[in-house]
Amino acid sequence: MTQPPQDPGPSSPDWSPPDEPADRPPPYQGAYGEKPGYGPPAPGQQPPVAPGGPPAPGQTPAQGQPPYGQQPVYGQPGYAPPGPGQQGYGGQPAYGPPGYVDQKALYAGRWARLGAAVLDGLIIFVVSIPFILQAIRWDRMADMAESGESMSDPADVYNIPRLLAGYAVAFVLGFAYYTVQHAKWGQTVGKRAAGIRVVRADDHLAVSWGQAAGRQAFVYGLAILSGLLNVVGAVGLLASVAGLLDNAWILWDERRQALHDKAAKTVVVKAGSWAPNPYARP
Repeated sequence: MTQPPQDPGPSSPDWSPPDEPADRPPPYQGAYGEKPGYGPPAPGQQPPVAPGGPPAPGQTPAQGQPPYGQQPVYGQPGYAPPGPGQQGYGGQPAYGPPGYVDQKALYAGRWARLGAAVLDGLIIFVVSIPFILQAIRWDRMADMAESGESMSDPADVYNIPRLLAGYAVAFVLGFAYYTVQHAKWGQTVGKRAAGIRVVRADDHLAVSWGQAAGRQAFVYGLAILSGLLNVVGAVGLLASVAGLLDNAWILWDERRQALHDKAAKTVVVKAGSWAPNPYARP
């Protein structure tokens, strides 16, 4: 019966350990069941670097990316601010072209516009009073008071040519009041008090002189047309309705534009301290 050959063992004088291959991996250092790459690194080894890891020496993190191993913090270096058309921190809009934010956060409120219009109207009225008073026939009013005569026609107590001249002066002053202030600052006295400003509808920059003049010409044109056509009856009533519709349009318009805003391609926005001022000059 033959015996199986016996391998030489350590005790055999002819045995020597085999040569290990040069590319043999080191023995596994982890525990059974662990996923490779997890757990503490071996002595003398660096921890694994995840995609988008720390920058090379002399480099800085890319804009919008936090430092390696940290979470982005609003307002600190490495945080990318919101660009045009994006929402900022806490849902606040970033100021930019129209159509990218909620209108309630940017466009002027209806009550603010009404308050500004009332204050500006009072200023124009007070300034125009002297030019209207100079057209009254005070002697005729004194005669009527002494004789007890009733006023049958209000036109009897006015010097019509001087009254028309007074209205013309008041019209020019009012037109200049709105046009100059809108073109230079985007705000009248009333708009400053209400914290609102007129800007261009397309890019929210300062309005031009032509836009400011055309905007006010639309408003005064409707008023003059209504006054002239009132003597005709129903036609004048239609003109008055058009004047009311001009200002009432902000009640349902998406950007709260009146008809004169649409004609001049302007919008009225809030002018808080957080909003950039396109009229500011160095």
